[in-house]
Amino acid sequence: MTRFHDRSHPTGGWRATGRAIALSCAALSLCFALSSLAQAQTVLQEVVVTAQKRKQSEQNVPITMSVLTGDQLRALDVTNIAEVTTTTPNVEMNYGFGQNSFNIRGLGVNFFAPNLGSPVTVSIDGVPMSEDFMTSLMLFDIDRVEVLKGPQGTLYGLNTTGGAVNFYTNQPTPRSTAGLTVGYGDYQAFHSEGFLSGPLGAGFTGRLSAYVEDQREGFYHNITRNADEGRPDKWALRGKLDWSRADAKVAASFHYGRDKSQLAPYQGVGIYTPQSVAAGHPVLCPQYLNGTVTGATANCVRGTDGGYPGTANPFISTGNIPHQANNTSFGGSTLAEISLPGFTLTSLSGFESYERIQQESSDASPAGVINVFWYQKVKQGTEELRLTSDRDGPWQYILGTFYEHDDLLNGDYLAVAQGAAPGYYSPFDQHVNSAAAFFHNSLRVTRSLTLQAGVRYSWERTQLDGGTYAAVGLDSLGNHTVPTTIIAPLALSSAMADGGRRTDEDTTYKAGISWTPALRSRTVNHLLVYADVATGFRAGGFNADLAAIQDSMTTLAPEKITSYEAGFKATLAQRAMLVNGAVFHYDLQNGFMNVDSASAPIPVTINAAKVAADGAELSLQWLPVDGLDLRAGGGWLDSKIDSNITNDGVSLYGQSPVNSPKFTADGAIEYSTPLTGAYSLQAVTDASWRGRQYLYIPNDPANAEKAYAIWNASLTLFGPGNWSVSFWGKNLSNTIYRTYVNDLRGFGWLLNIYGPPRTYGLNVTVKY
Repeated sequence: MTRFHDRSHPTGGWRATGRAIALSCAALSLCFALSSLAQAQTVLQEVVVTAQKRKQSEQNVPITMSVLTGDQLRALDVTNIAEVTTTTPNVEMNYGFGQNSFNIRGLGVNFFAPNLGSPVTVSIDGVPMSEDFMTSLMLFDIDRVEVLKGPQGTLYGLNTTGGAVNFYTNQPTPRSTAGLTVGYGDYQAFHSEGFLSGPLGAGFTGRLSAYVEDQREGFYHNITRNADEGRPDKWALRGKLDWSRADAKVAASFHYGRDKSQLAPYQGVGIYTPQSVAAGHPVLCPQYLNGTVTGATANCVRGTDGGYPGTANPFISTGNIPHQANNTSFGGSTLAEISLPGFTLTSLSGFESYERIQQESSDASPAGVINVFWYQKVKQGTEELRLTSDRDGPWQYILGTFYEHDDLLNGDYLAVAQGAAPGYYSPFDQHVNSAAAFFHNSLRVTRSLTLQAGVRYSWERTQLDGGTYAAVGLDSLGNHTVPTTIIAPLALSSAMADGGRRTDEDTTYKAGISWTPALRSRTVNHLLVYADVATGFRAGGFNADLAAIQDSMTTLAPEKITSYEAGFKATLAQRAMLVNGAVFHYDLQNGFMNVDSASAPIPVTINAAKVAADGAELSLQWLPVDGLDLRAGGGWLDSKIDSNITNDGVSLYGQSPVNSPKFTADGAIEYSTPLTGAYSLQAVTDASWRGRQYLYIPNDPANAEKAYAIWNASLTLFGPGNWSVSFWGKNLSNTIYRTYVNDLRGFGWLLNIYGPPRTYGLNVTVKY
């Protein structure tokens, strides 16, 4: 069944920076005024985080961050990693074809090269994931998510110029407990999540959790193959075993999962006039140039086959093959802690393996002119060793070392005319060794004034072997598709000036000051004011995947950033209200960016000489009365390319990076009330709004996504015996919005991926 509604066009935001700052000040003043009137019967629970690799209250950490607890995730029915961004100001998700890349304050990626990591590191229980696609099977049985904004190079390493997103899963419990949630929604969507946890004897506790998602009806209907597309089909499990005594702890974890989903297909929109394609000299059509082109624009056709989808409905697809995944993930970690006089010694070891096998109809054409068969196999090993001082005393420190080794086997194949004509095949290996030493300090100078300082030395060596070849035919190698015949090399690591070998090193630092005044006010219960300057470092690399010519196999210099930030965290109204805010300025040098080149049909990753960004954020949580929880947040971002790099010969100076809306806002209302007997009711509604943004470089009208809002809601009945029934709905306004754009003029089409339409369903949960 296919569903379609007109696109929503909310109004735009303010244009002046001063208005955003004034709004923040006015909002803060209003919060202080409201807090003086509040007669709360309850207080906000303290949220304990490990953003600085020690347990602290979120309101005492001098870092701009957003935290989602497990209870909040369940109340909002967050079931995939992309939904985390809808509750966090100035955080976006660039996700296309099964890959998830966070964009924080305008820093992220506009490409999905498998051998180039993201500037925002994602970690699971402290173990960083080296590739974006490795997170697709991780979001279940979650305790909390910590989104750290700004460079985190001191404590989290070299690939955190934009920030870090840390997922923490639930731990084994000292008493026996279990839970099961079973859900069913429209599109015949079934999902289930459950766990068993408790003591095992002899000081051991364990936890086993599992997750299943199976959707029988897709969001999209393919009229070429007369089949549904866009159907999640995945499962995963995680096991944990802990042993502890007063002065020591050992925790082991493992996970395994399979993803056989049919992913969201592309809408392949034409960009050339039919007459020019027929004449062999393609000319861009007017509707593409002014940004009004759709799949139903007959005056705009694909450059390869002269066709167009023939419908404006984004949930109608026309590709010749399904966007199919067949991915496998497994891995584990071991944490050992020993308490010694004055400090704790911690060792965290991790191993991850992920095999990615996917296929796509890259032109969304019935003719199958361009299909891509993706293949990566990643093996990653990490080890972090650190000494952490005891919490007592004015000086607190963390001294540590880190090592990581990654092996990436790549075998992507861009097939032309289903293998009948020469295409691009990229068999290469990439080996990366990284090492670091870091020292983070916090010194309390007075009862209210604290200084922070940290430094990290990072070293990374990358070795690339292989390249891209012209190839024809379709064959199978094990369980993935490869060409039958290699014709000739197009770009080889051995032909590069550095031979595909590079070593990068840098020293990053962070210096800050925080002030926590002694307060005797009933209105302001706690206040933290902080300011810092920090640097970050992202190692260089190679643009190697599907490099069509030797010149497009570029060597990328390291990305570096300097950040200046100031903020506050206030606890008000007898601890019934939290108000946090921050302002920042970024100077980014040599940021990675995908651009079009006249000499290559595939976009090429280069270094952008400079990107400058300014911004502000404000968030609020308030419990005005028993049972009512109000949350709101907003962000302003002004991010611009500050260098004369070009896209297909056109300067990008002054343009915005991708996924960088100027204004973002989010809010949630949660209300709980007792009913008769042991029954209670909880109603939750949340909304997020994203201003106009560009989803591809350059900032052409066809790549601009207009402002849009997403609204969700749920109603949950809790009964005696720890059971609950929840009715939920997502994207209730059925807003049509794009999440990904790939504007491939070299091939002759515009590719769009859209967010899910309106969905609704029922969850039943039982715990004991």
